[in-house]
Amino acid sequence: MRLGPGGRPVFDDAKERALMARIAEGDGRAFEALYEIYAKPVTNFLYRMCYDAALAEDCLQEVFMRIWKHAPTWRGQCKVSTFIFQVAKNYGLNARDKASRYRARYGDGHRDEEESSAAMGEPVAETSGPAGTAAGEELRSLVRDAVETLPEDQRVVVHLSQVQGLTYREIAEVLQVPTGTVKSRMAAAADALRRKLERHVRP
Repeated sequence: MRLGPGGRPVFDDAKERALMARIAEGDGRAFEALYEIYAKPVTNFLYRMCYDAALAEDCLQEVFMRIWKHAPTWRGQCKVSTFIFQVAKNYGLNARDKASRYRARYGDGHRDEEESSAAMGEPVAETSGPAGTAAGEELRSLVRDAVETLPEDQRVVVHLSQVQGLTYREIAEVLQVPTGTVKSRMAAAADALRRKLERHVRP
């Protein structure tokens, strides 16, 4: 995996399809290669669903076990990235709901509120010099905080588009909703973020 503009990942579907074919035949090295490509993006995605770093790491392992198990029956009707994020979305939602029920019954337990965006693999804006670095960090913090206040359906769409670099059609496949729904959620998110941030970016 390489990074494109804005630090977003660029996945190589042809290479990843070849890895999936080898995984379907039980090739452990191909599985390790696919894991190396997707571990950080998928962990980041899972974290944005549950806001629990430990749970996101646990889910990551389960997600890849499912990919290993289902590789022989995967038909390749979508991109590998779409397939993997769809598996992550389905498992992440189930794990988050179970964790919520557990916390409701037994208490909150430990939650790492200090998890940094860098550790979760978020892209870093390009700046130069101490002043640029400080300004860039302040802007990233403002945007990050604003995104986290969005409703979950909008937040997930923003994350898949702006952080993971998926197209609207791919996001629709991951979320199993019409492409028009993805567009409307993104438009609503953009409007909300513009209103939240406008007072910080006025001249």
